[in-house]
Amino acid sequence: MSEAVKTLLLSLLLAVVLVINGTSAYEEQSYKALKFGNTLADYVKLTPDMRPFSNAFSICTWIKKLQRGSYPSWFSYASSTVDTEIWINDDGSYNWMFHNHNRNVGYLINIRMGEWYHYCFTWDLASRRASIYHNGRESGYYSTPYGRRLKTDGFIVLGQDLSTFAGDFREYFSFGGELQKLNMYSKKLNTTEVREIYKAGRCSHIESRKGHRFSRQLKWERILEQQRFGNVSIVDSCPLNEKLHHCHERVIELEEQLKEAQNNTQPGNEEPSSDDATTITTVEDDGLSEELEELRLNLESTTNRLSETETRLEKAEEKLEKTETRLRKTGAQLDKSKKKVSTLKKMLKQANSDLENNVDLLRETRAALREKESELENLENSLCGANCFKASNSSYWDILYTSTFFNKVVTDEIINILNESWSQLENFKGSVINEGFIEFFKTNFDS
Repeated sequence: MSEAVKTLLLSLLLAVVLVINGTSAYEEQSYKALKFGNTLADYVKLTPDMRPFSNAFSICTWIKKLQRGSYPSWFSYASSTVDTEIWINDDGSYNWMFHNHNRNVGYLINIRMGEWYHYCFTWDLASRRASIYHNGRESGYYSTPYGRRLKTDGFIVLGQDLSTFAGDFREYFSFGGELQKLNMYSKKLNTTEVREIYKAGRCSHIESRKGHRFSRQLKWERILEQQRFGNVSIVDSCPLNEKLHHCHERVIELEEQLKEAQNNTQPGNEEPSSDDATTITTVEDDGLSEELEELRLNLESTTNRLSETETRLEKAEEKLEKTETRLRKTGAQLDKSKKKVSTLKKMLKQANSDLENNVDLLRETRAALREKESELENLENSLCGANCFKASNSSYWDILYTSTFFNKVVTDEIINILNESWSQLENFKGSVINEGFIEFFKTNFDS
């Protein structure tokens, strides 16, 4: 063993400290996403050193499409001489390189609105093959011209398309979606590597390990530090349970590395040479055994903390489930109340309609009654003529002017008609009821 073992153990110890006290810079930022507005003013401009990508590159990210249409663009790279060195939109139809080379795979994949999917675009000069991956599978590819390298004197815009080197943004190119863990590698990732990144999940930290550490030249944690224009915000995109899951996986990985390191430090594993014996003695003298024990304790502490956090999370999920159950019951009761209110509204509406109909019928009845009253009055006037009795301004003697009595002889029949109030008429039996007769009675008997 040599200083390499000691370096490994110190690295493991540092990693555990990072797990205990907080995740590393990339692990913390990998949980974040960039959310873009849908106007031409919402974008991020990057000016990285593009020279590492001139002969090979891989662009990988997680994308959430939130805007319909085939033009929303999340990645555009322009050089001083070519405005579309690289141009990628969010539905698979535009995967451009070198201004006029493209492979439309939009009809081969199923991208759903509001759902995350993984995308990789890989290329190298040696194979001239530009490959497009969706969710770990190659969806299509095309060949680029012989000897054509990526130009390196340009800049990148996220969330818009660079129609010209000066910018010249268009509204219909606005991305309006979300990006997470956008990294650009200085090599062409193979299918196995792309699939590993996809399967590890959106909230994993695989990009900072698995042999990608040195090829990952444009890093997500650096992109998040760049100036954002317009409505572009950083949002937390990973739920707590996924963070804990990947953190637990990290602890298991560290434990495996620790075991491997311990096995390598056992003196009986192989017959050491005199140099190895000297090295082992030196390692022991340096107190590696104490560091191993400390590392083990830190790992145990981290695991316990993770377990406690998972327990709290389970309790929180139970409370959430109970709350959701109560909300569902309340929602059901609210639905029933809404139905009752809706029924009452319909009944009230019907009652109002019936009332309006009755009011209209009453108005019609009143009008018909007034019309009948008018007809009766006209009929009475036609029957009475000039001598018709008017109760409103006449005495009771004026009734004798009506056709029933006027110019008639006082008979028993007439007396019977009037005898209730006019008993005096019996003495004038045989007289003719005329104007003089009536006026006599009005003058002498009307009180």
